[in-house]
Amino acid sequence: MNWFEKFYHFLLFIGFYLVKLIMANLVLAHDILTPKMRFNPGLIELKLKPLSKFGLLMVNNLVSMTPGTLSTDLDLERNILHVHVLYLDRQENIKQEVYQIMDRVGRFTN
Repeated sequence: MNWFEKFYHFLLFIGFYLVKLIMANLVLAHDILTPKMRFNPGLIELKLKPLSKFGLLMVNNLVSMTPGTLSTDLDLERNILHVHVLYLDRQENIKQEVYQIMDRVGRFTN
């Protein structure tokens, strides 16, 4: 893959991530401003996809920058990322979104 294709995938990723970031902010703001707390915090484990070290660093930081999630541990020996989430009942949706981030980061970092 040449630099032009990587740059193209990087630009697509920026748009994708900004939309996800805005959506996460709106969900969190709604839950904070409503009287009933809908938080159900907990830890989830995510199997890492093959990425470069830079790609792993980006995924780790991007997950932590998203409201409602925080990367707590990156175990390279077992290829597992531990993530603290505010909505454990939405665990499958969160896993899908993190895997989408991993796939898209892999397109321009590998």
